[in-house]
Formats: sequence, C-alpha cells, structure tokens
Amino acid sequence: MLCFGCKLSEADKDVVVKIDPEFLLGMQEDLHQVRDFNLTFRTIESQSCQSNTISFTASKGNKNLNLNLIEILETENCLVGEGPVENSASYDFLPIGTYNLELILKNSIKSTGTLIVSNEKFDLEIQDGYGFQVAQSTLMRVPSSMIWGYVAYKDSQHVSDADDFLNELNLKTSNLKLGKGDYGYFQVGDDEKLSLDKTPDYNNFKTFYRTAPSDISELVSLLESFRSLYPASQMEFKIFTWEGETI
Repeated sequence: MLCFGCKLSEADKDVVVKIDPEFLLGMQEDLHQVRDFNLTFRTIESQSCQSNTISFTASKGNKNLNLNLIEILETENCLVGEGPVENSASYDFLPIGTYNLELILKNSIKSTGTLIVSNEKFDLEIQDGYGFQVAQSTLMRVPSSMIWGYVAYKDSQHVSDADDFLNELNLKTSNLKLGKGDYGYFQVGDDEKLSLDKTPDYNNFKTFYRTAPSDISELVSLLESFRSLYPASQMEFKIFTWEGETI
C-alpha cells in the first residue's frame, strides 16, 4: 500500500511511524562519451497496469542529489499485466566524490542516503529509508575501451566456428581482467566469466570481454566476415562497446 501523503498532526509529531518499503532503488550508468548517472526506481508490489509510470522530480546541487517520487500515473491505454511500475532519474555526469542523497515521497516523507562515486564503481547506501529499499548497493563501472559480447550457435556442429571467431577476436584485442560484480549491462562472477542480462535466442553461446583498440574498424570487418559465412539462422555474433554501441 502506498503511503504517499502521510503526514503527522502537530499533536502526533513525536509518534514514530513505520513505513514499509514500497520502492526499490537501483543504479545505471549510460554508456556514451560523457556518461550520465541514473537512479532507477520501481514498485515492490506488482501493479495491474504495466504501462503506468511514476512521476517524479530530481535535482542536483553541489554534492547533493534529490529525488522526489510524487505519484503513480495511470496511462489512457492500460497494458494489462501484473508487474512492477518503474522509471528513472538522470543526474548527468557525476565527478568522483561523495554525494548526499535526499529521497522524498510526495513532498512529505524524507529519507537520507549517500552515493560514493569512484573510478571503479558507485556505492549507494540509505541511512534512513522510509519507503525505500536499495536493490543494488554497488554498481561496477564499465572500463573505457572495453568490449563484450557473445557468439551463439544453433547446434554443436558450429562449436569450432565459434572458437575460430573468438581466436581471431583475441588477436585483434587485448586481455582484460574484471572484478566480480554487477556492471549494469552484465555481471562477472567468481570465475571471472561474463553473464549477460539478456541471453541469446540460441541455447549454445560463448561470452567474452576484451580491451579494444582505439580504432574498432577491424572488429567491424571481422563481424562482417563471419556474418557473411554463417547466416543468423545458424550463428549470431554480437559486440557491445564501452560507448554504448552495438556492432
């Protein structure tokens, strides 16, 4: 149940009100030449219209971030289906440092938190979370010049073809070591292997991540070469870049 608009009278100002978490907070970094930081938020309880959204205001000051969730807006044409309602707020590029976070429900119920930005990651913590719960306390940052992706194939007869592609890709790129964690677009586990948020259509696939040269034209040519040999009905080759491109 939403607690928007909950206010205490002057006589009840010393009463402690328990507010159950209603929204999950997450983080996302847009991958462009200048990377914007986003706070994502979604309802914990499923809603009946997945096309609804959450209205909000957001602002950024000197080492201060503000997020005010106002209400759930109903759309004219409801997309019927049980699921969370979600939205996100952009704070543009955030330099390295520590930011004070103020979270508000409909201009009245306030929570506080801290966001620490470093070269390697974002760390989010809520000190007083009235109505908010952190779904993701650490977001790892995608390193500059990094590429990642997969080669997927329909059946086992293409295993050697997938290996040929990966071997040629390795010759044109450099090795990269990533720490365990959630990078927003993929995860890296204890085994240092990359797991995709959205897996390919084929059950058989191999993932990779590497450091790319400044000129990725050879990688584009490599993809074109293999795609011409193996149509999408047999194999799929995909490379994502640190600047948000898909080639």
